[in-house]
Amino acid sequence: MEEKMLYKDASQPVEARVEDLLSRMTLEEKAAQLCGDLAASFIVDGKLSHEALVEKFKDGHGRITQYSLVGLVSPKQIAEITNQLQDFFVNETRLGIPVALQSENLCGYPGAGGTLFPAQINVGATWEPELAEEMSSIIGQESRAVGITSAMSPVIDVSRDPRWGRTYETYGEDQYLISQMGIHYVRGMQNQGVSCIAKHFLGYAETQAGLNTATTRLNDRELYEVFATPFEAADKEAGLDAMMANYAEIDGLPVIDNKKIARDLLRDQMEFEGMLTSDGAAVLKSYNYFKVADSYYEAGLLAKKAGCDTEIPVGASFRNLPNYVKSGELDEALLDESVRRILTIKFKRGLFENPYCEIEKLEEALMNTEKEKVSRKIAQESLVLLKNDGILPLKKGTKVAVIGPHADSLRYPVSGYTYPAYIEMMDAARKKNADVSFNGIIDEQAKAEAEEKTPKGPFDTMFEMLDQEDVKQLDNMNGVLRKLHARSLREVLSDRFETVYAEGCDIIKTSEDGFADAVKAAEESDVVVMALGGNCGWVNVTGGEGKDRQSLELPGVQEKLLETVAATGKPIVIVLYGPGIFSVNWAVEHVSGIIQAWMPGPFAGEVVANVLDGTANPGGKLNVTVPRSAGQIPIFYNHKNGSGYASGSDATSATIFSGGYTDGPGTPLYPFGYGLSYTEFKVENLKIGEKEVPTDGKIEVSCSVSNTGKAAGDEVVQLYQSFHGAHVVRPNKQLSGFKRVHLKPGETKQLMFHLDTAQLGYYNEEMEFVVEPGQLDIMVGTSSEDLPLKDTVTLTGKKNNVAGRRSYTCQVEEA
Repeated sequence: MEEKMLYKDASQPVEARVEDLLSRMTLEEKAAQLCGDLAASFIVDGKLSHEALVEKFKDGHGRITQYSLVGLVSPKQIAEITNQLQDFFVNETRLGIPVALQSENLCGYPGAGGTLFPAQINVGATWEPELAEEMSSIIGQESRAVGITSAMSPVIDVSRDPRWGRTYETYGEDQYLISQMGIHYVRGMQNQGVSCIAKHFLGYAETQAGLNTATTRLNDRELYEVFATPFEAADKEAGLDAMMANYAEIDGLPVIDNKKIARDLLRDQMEFEGMLTSDGAAVLKSYNYFKVADSYYEAGLLAKKAGCDTEIPVGASFRNLPNYVKSGELDEALLDESVRRILTIKFKRGLFENPYCEIEKLEEALMNTEKEKVSRKIAQESLVLLKNDGILPLKKGTKVAVIGPHADSLRYPVSGYTYPAYIEMMDAARKKNADVSFNGIIDEQAKAEAEEKTPKGPFDTMFEMLDQEDVKQLDNMNGVLRKLHARSLREVLSDRFETVYAEGCDIIKTSEDGFADAVKAAEESDVVVMALGGNCGWVNVTGGEGKDRQSLELPGVQEKLLETVAATGKPIVIVLYGPGIFSVNWAVEHVSGIIQAWMPGPFAGEVVANVLDGTANPGGKLNVTVPRSAGQIPIFYNHKNGSGYASGSDATSATIFSGGYTDGPGTPLYPFGYGLSYTEFKVENLKIGEKEVPTDGKIEVSCSVSNTGKAAGDEVVQLYQSFHGAHVVRPNKQLSGFKRVHLKPGETKQLMFHLDTAQLGYYNEEMEFVVEPGQLDIMVGTSSEDLPLKDTVTLTGKKNNVAGRRSYTCQVEEA
């Protein structure tokens, strides 16, 4: 009689299925589940090689990463290969364990046919977490349609250094706002059967000098109170499946080798039960970058002992772990703990029951008009009006000069880690561009081959994965973007106004040959719209992964172009695009209007034009602090008491003791939470339910918000708190609740905030995570620096240890 395989019985509990399957696995089969690989190792000329699968994966395999590259040309092709691939693993390996197919899905399924969304910095600027969930639900559904079951997103790093090139991938600088976005993103994606791998655990954005993968200098308090909070919130409130360990080192150890981070904090304190994966080639970096291992194989041993579960993109060192078990240098139980986590995710997300794609339903499963409406809505609601002297909205009949490198570009408003960005990366590497070494994968393969005698790396044959006809389809970037219904700002404005166009200059090149045309265009017009900023990706960009900055000024000769055009005397509205924050000090003093657009995606031209002509009323708010110069970094609103611009570091009050700058103000150019509108709002009638609340209680805060202007619009009402009573230094203020509200002219709405005291926890002087008695200042307003409503609550009783019992969300009711 054939033995009954309990793990194949979908009616059994996940835990029982995992233990049954684990008990049947050989040492080599266990190690295989911990390994990643790239599709190029078994796909040539667009076709799957069965011989390569048999040779490479006889013991099964954990995951194929960057899998969306298989679908750059055709969703049908990737779906068919998915089915062939899963058929091999399910029917031709001993235990029939499906393989996880993994991709970067931050702004959409990044292959042909996927819906393209704005950068996540735009999503954060909407201050509407429900949009993050609506977006990720679409991304998850489209990803699952082609077989992708694992998403390397969201990025929930707290990004407080704008020099760091990946700031645009984050939701901003504040852990509460980021937590809300992360919770909703994870919920939407995982509800579609696609696991989220939140990244980058931990402190990745806080690196020395703003350099990617550099040393992270953070103390234990900040690591948990600030940087771990979004990860813990996503786990506790949305059931996060996995996290990615960041590249950097903390206190002398790379994170994947740091037991204090990967075990003590993550497992013991945060009680996270999901998977912890390496970042791409991070295991190799321990050997050849940080030099804490004698070999690449030993780097894998150190990472596994410390608590890393999976090596990606290629598990060349983790594949060797059975040898360390056999030699007695590694306990097999450490393999088992990781295999349990990986199998649990595969069972939870239905991979065993549904590993295949429904090719006949593929066309209706991908991009459509309704999904594009969500992308357009996020883009529209993310735009932040920073300055308006009355020039906006532009009056009908105005003749408009459209000037700048972003004015007629389809590509520049699109984020990195997207379908267009991947095409650029593939194309550059195909042409042997020395500037491309995606996530160190090329380096990893070369090192593995040279040092460890492993087989030829899949990245060497990456570009053989597509046949020549496929490659030709990808050579026309504008054609690719037209299929995504992208239109430039110049095109859209030309439908609504009489326009004159001049590029003026390139984003980063220094030629001024176009200045004369720009001046001529300005002189012939009533108003000048200047589309300026940076661009994003892996090649020839001002921001992106490993593309960090020293300066926060406009790149190239854009500042000179701006000043030259301004000399005509024509009123100017600047639209700032790109992955980076710009310190446009001169512009703030000399132009009529400034719009922060970031990277709104394919509908950038339309949504920016809507704000310019008044079709839409801007309602986005800054989710970062904008410095006056790089010399102010780090500058963020929730700095500690005694530090930062709220504590006397201002030129006007500088004394020998205050720490003020002698060469300029200490205040930011624009504060966190700031954003203007074409109407006026009034926040008033602050009421607090009980003025004395126990340390384990709830604080009820209500207020009203009214539209006192003549246009419908959105306001984001923000609640901050500041605690006095701790024996450790606390932030001067902390965002603890918010609500974006739409109001018609003359309309008033009531808001009720339910603030759980367990949201207020911190490490006291004994490193206990507590809420203590004392005075809590409550502040409500429309930015971190505009808080007209203030009152005080007294927290009473004994200190309340909330370790393991934190609250992450302040519920807000609107009436």
